[in-house]
Amino acid sequence: MSQDPDYRLNPDYGPGRYRRRIELVAGDGWVDGELEDTNHGFRCRLHHDGKQVTRVTGEALRIPFTTCPGAVEPLKALAGLPLVDDASAIIAQTQPNEHCTHLFDLTVLALCHAARVSTSATAKRRRRIDIVIEDQPDQQPAPAEVYIDDRLIHRWLTLDWQIVEPQALAGRGLYKGFTAWASETFDGEQSEAAFALQKGYFVGSARRFDLSALVGKSANDERDYMLGACYTYSSPQIERARRTAGSVRDFSDTPEQLLQFVDARGAATDGAT
Repeated sequence: MSQDPDYRLNPDYGPGRYRRRIELVAGDGWVDGELEDTNHGFRCRLHHDGKQVTRVTGEALRIPFTTCPGAVEPLKALAGLPLVDDASAIIAQTQPNEHCTHLFDLTVLALCHAARVSTSATAKRRRRIDIVIEDQPDQQPAPAEVYIDDRLIHRWLTLDWQIVEPQALAGRGLYKGFTAWASETFDGEQSEAAFALQKGYFVGSARRFDLSALVGKSANDERDYMLGACYTYSSPQIERARRTAGSVRDFSDTPEQLLQFVDARGAATDGAT
């Protein structure tokens, strides 16, 4: 993103923070997932038979590109995946770049939740994950945190896509190679939280830019460095995708508004299934 000279800086960047909230609710044979953050709003429903995924559907509620609603279609290919409480194992069996990154990540967490609830009589049917990434206006290390049901799981001081603290993780990268080292370092709840936090850190970096100034911009303008990154940035979507209007929110000081899916006019957002 920073490679594009047309990306203006966000004048509100500095005193705020990126927030993402994910909620997972399990029923008999299904899990509902919801995700909302600065730039996105998605829902998914994962059906299963206790051993494997039988069906996945999705809704695109708030999206950065006009083509994003089409990303619900590739979710159908996830039917047949075994229920495992391990995000890295799920990713290894799939083609993440064929999906909307955020809808796919939500579905992965829903699958992990289905596995957890199906194999443990004591597992809670509802789980909430909160991610908070503080702005870094002066290029100094700042906290990146993830909570599960209001319990702090990880707090990393980060700078330039690397962990600075805790000392045991100092120098670890938050971009390429993350999945490999994180899967060796964490397991269980800590692994799930690390997966969610790294994804939030990735998206949170966009807070530096004034994305509302890019309405109507073609995704194809970024082809040289984004082609194949996700569903929208893949052909043929990239040739026709345009930046949407009214897709950016700032939840810096209003976490209670997350998962309300309210549009710029204050109305509830309808989804596309």
